[in-house]
Amino acid sequence: MKTILFVCTGNTCRSSMAESMMRKMLEDAGEATKGIQVISAGTAAAKGQGASKHAVQVMQEKNIDLHKHRATPLTKGLIDQADLILTMTRNHKSQVLSMAPDAAYKTFTLKEYAGRLGDDKEIITEIEKLQGMIQKKKIDFYKKYEDEIIPLRNQRKELIDRLQVIDDRIKELEKEMAKTIENEQREVTYLQDMLPSVDILDPFGQPSWIYRECAKEIEEALKVIIQKITDK
Repeated sequence: MKTILFVCTGNTCRSSMAESMMRKMLEDAGEATKGIQVISAGTAAAKGQGASKHAVQVMQEKNIDLHKHRATPLTKGLIDQADLILTMTRNHKSQVLSMAPDAAYKTFTLKEYAGRLGDDKEIITEIEKLQGMIQKKKIDFYKKYEDEIIPLRNQRKELIDRLQVIDDRIKELEKEMAKTIENEQREVTYLQDMLPSVDILDPFGQPSWIYRECAKEIEEALKVIIQKITDK
């Protein structure tokens, strides 16, 4: 493992704290974690924005300086660069996978990867199985229709006057594809609704004690992950 990417929404609170705490833990772990790079990004980050005031304050209490942190927008390039992607919530995970479906094998919520799910592990296993089925059906579907879809997409760029006709056909194909996975997708949604524990608390706009609780929650998960890394 060379690069760990933390992902949240704005990259000024949760992922910035996770990045800075993880970096300090890796330094404390010494030689066992040498060479591991830690970065963070936000799905809706404003490039260059500083860490939130309370995030800076709470990290100062841990002797970590976040004053120089600047938000980084999440890109496909960052996803491809990372060897492990840890998101703060299931929604962030979904956004990562919508940008890079092939990153599913290395993308987890922080709590998922830390294994701090207790009795929820069976549900997670079932979700992953269903998501695997969904991905396979999508791949099979596009393989079946790629000879039609690819030329249509090319024509859409070149022939503006035929754009509506092409769009209509693409929508028909997408609706047909959606029907092939609707049962599995419904089950995934149902099971995900049973998993409130996999998201990291969002402290944005809250008082400093909420940030402190969020940092504590992240830190506990990171301790488990550091143990996983150093045990390998």
